[in-house]
Amino acid sequence: MSGLLTLEDLGVTIDGAEQRDLVEAVSFALEPGERLGIIGESGSGKSVTALAILGLLAYPLEARGSAVLSTDGGSVEVVGASQRRLDRVRGSVVSAVFQEPLASLDPLMRVGKQLAWPLRQHLGLRGDALRRAVLDALADVQLSDPERIARSYIHEISGGQRQRVAIALALAGDPRLLIADEPTTALDVTVQAGVLDLLQREVSERGMSLIFISHDLPVVSEVADRVLVMRHGRQVELAETPRLLAAPEHPYSRTLVEASRELDAFLPPSTGRARRTEGDR
Repeated sequence: MSGLLTLEDLGVTIDGAEQRDLVEAVSFALEPGERLGIIGESGSGKSVTALAILGLLAYPLEARGSAVLSTDGGSVEVVGASQRRLDRVRGSVVSAVFQEPLASLDPLMRVGKQLAWPLRQHLGLRGDALRRAVLDALADVQLSDPERIARSYIHEISGGQRQRVAIALALAGDPRLLIADEPTTALDVTVQAGVLDLLQREVSERGMSLIFISHDLPVVSEVADRVLVMRHGRQVELAETPRLLAAPEHPYSRTLVEASRELDAFLPPSTGRARRTEGDR
């Protein structure tokens, strides 16, 4: 397999006295500009797989197999890579938005200062150019009054605004691949659609690849070209989205599709996600 990201038999093990596998034998190749959805129930290994791709597993978790990122200078094998080498690709080649924005934002640092770091580190910006880039990055994720947001601490802005800041932070280094791990789950329903629309717009305009992780099949089907279904730490099906929805092969995939259809049939035609995109206040 070859592509922007290539996984071959990627697994994650809990090391120690009671060694056991959390993820086993995940394999796929992600091409430039492609959108892959990863879906499964809680505990299926979705988020752990994402952390393995990012090289963010902490002891006692340990990755095995292979996860290779293509870069301008060749390729980087994430599994077993040094922290120094991972720092060169995180942010500039691959970046992530997590379910809870507080996981990636510093509560003791103003938003503008946090956003300035990757712009300086990956794009080499300084001085006035850096200050303009910070405000442009906040405006690009549709945050009204970027100057106020840049001066704020994260406790001074709403949950939807925090997630937009987290997206701006993830995109600051102009990565080729964005991993979005349940990016709307922690948000109020009134702001989820706006954040989802923002992610899709940014990915399209920048020509990035996307890995979108969710337990919500209807949402994944809106976003992804292909869908990887996981259960109990294993990859059970990988298919193009229309084929998975029309003719799922694995029994668990069929259960997911049927459950989504039953929910659609239960909801009245007028039901839909509310859209609020300006500031998510």
